[in-house]
Amino acid sequence: MAPVSRNSKGFTLLEVLVSLLVLAVVLLGNLAVLNLAQRWNLKNVLRNEALALAKRCLYSSCSNTNVTVRGMNVEYSINITSCSENSTLLNDLGLNCKRIVVRWNDPYGESHSVNLTAYVP
Repeated sequence: MAPVSRNSKGFTLLEVLVSLLVLAVVLLGNLAVLNLAQRWNLKNVLRNEALALAKRCLYSSCSNTNVTVRGMNVEYSINITSCSENSTLLNDLGLNCKRIVVRWNDPYGESHSVNLTAYVP
């Protein structure tokens, strides 16, 4: 029987399986990072929407507190109060202090809030 010659130009099955395992681990790690980045991005989008809603409520009524963000309906609760500051300078300028607090829950169950304090005529 003739000896079997080994072809040294190719890969063995073990080398291919190990490389596939390493590739799978790297891809799973990237997937976890992308999921985390998407979650942070959604929180920032919801915060920016809450701040925009607070700015709209500064000068007009806030009747619509349901906002659709990325296909999700998010309910914001708004609390508008007068500030406890009573300055003679503010009174002389005819300014009133308004404090607007917007609260919401994100799709992950976490509660958030944005506070906006402004001096309006």
